[in-house]
Amino acid sequence: MNKNIELFPKETLTGKRIVLKRIFPDIDTARKIYNVENASRNEFLPWLGWIKFTLSPDDTLEFLKKSYSEWEEGLNFVFGIFLGEKFIGTITALHAAKQHRRIEIGYWLGTEFIGNGYMNEAVLLLEKELFRIGFNRIVIHTDVLNAKSANVARRAGYIHEGILRQEIFSEVAGRYRDLNVFAKLKKDISSG
Repeated sequence: MNKNIELFPKETLTGKRIVLKRIFPDIDTARKIYNVENASRNEFLPWLGWIKFTLSPDDTLEFLKKSYSEWEEGLNFVFGIFLGEKFIGTITALHAAKQHRRIEIGYWLGTEFIGNGYMNEAVLLLEKELFRIGFNRIVIHTDVLNAKSANVARRAGYIHEGILRQEIFSEVAGRYRDLNVFAKLKKDISSG
């Protein structure tokens, strides 16, 4: 492991309007998250295949248990996005390649909370922490047809580097999906 990268980000990151918190696996938390997932199901289906298999709070609880273990192993870091005490979405630092100082960010926001800049704030808040602990490159992938998700990356200052053609197959959509690649380097924030 590279000594210039800390093992874990802070478990709570506080922004101007939102707070990112590590999510712990318990059924009450799973119910709160599932309610937001379920209310956003139709909007998620084209982009987030896992929603098809998330049919109860128990399914969300299993995800939270897996996420908890992955955090403990230093693999992926799932944060809940909170507006006051209200859960509104998640943002995850995933696919950490510590040797190369590279990591990816993935995110979703409950439908009723879209359009208020919360995800832009969450991306910038998490990115600041990831650069602080030693990462040099942060990547965001979005489906080329998901303009809202791509706009989050653009507004946060990520550079569109290209398109990965037919990068993944979506069983839910029944098609191959082309993915945008957006990235930001640590030097991009220190020079701008």
